[in-house]
Amino acid sequence: MIAPATDIVALAVFAGALVGAAYCDVRQYLIPNRFPAIIVLAYALFAVGHPLEQGLWGLAAGLAMLALGTLLFALNVMGGGDTKLLAAVALWAGPDLAPSFLFATALAGAAIALAWLSPIRRLMPVAPTRDAMPPVAAIAPTGWRSRLRQPVPYGVAIALGGLDLAATRAFH
Repeated sequence: MIAPATDIVALAVFAGALVGAAYCDVRQYLIPNRFPAIIVLAYALFAVGHPLEQGLWGLAAGLAMLALGTLLFALNVMGGGDTKLLAAVALWAGPDLAPSFLFATALAGAAIALAWLSPIRRLMPVAPTRDAMPPVAAIAPTGWRSRLRQPVPYGVAIALGGLDLAATRAFH
């Protein structure tokens, strides 16, 4: 079955915003607000062509993820950009696809964290200094153990989980 044109456009915008957010997170350790906003607007376009109930369940999933992310942000576990991106992508997941989205995100996050701990890390962008970063991620490196506390651009993992979700939505 071929998806309606609005679904294809919405999914393409969703995927493009995910790639943009991941790129900014790797380069600057920052996810500009425009990317979660674009994802939310793309979801609104997508939801117009689907039952109201599906849109409301997506909204519930997004709000639940925003609440969880806000808690993680308050505990200095996650950055604000990651929180907003996670909530925006959760709109697309809804309760039905949220477990697979979170699983894909966790797998991608584990791979990124392992890369951060490995010698591959030298090939990746340098983490911003304490002065250039918000307090949640500002940790000065002092040795191999400090790499466990270094900021990781987790927006990349969220984006990869979101791209998996977009593929699921496109071919389901």
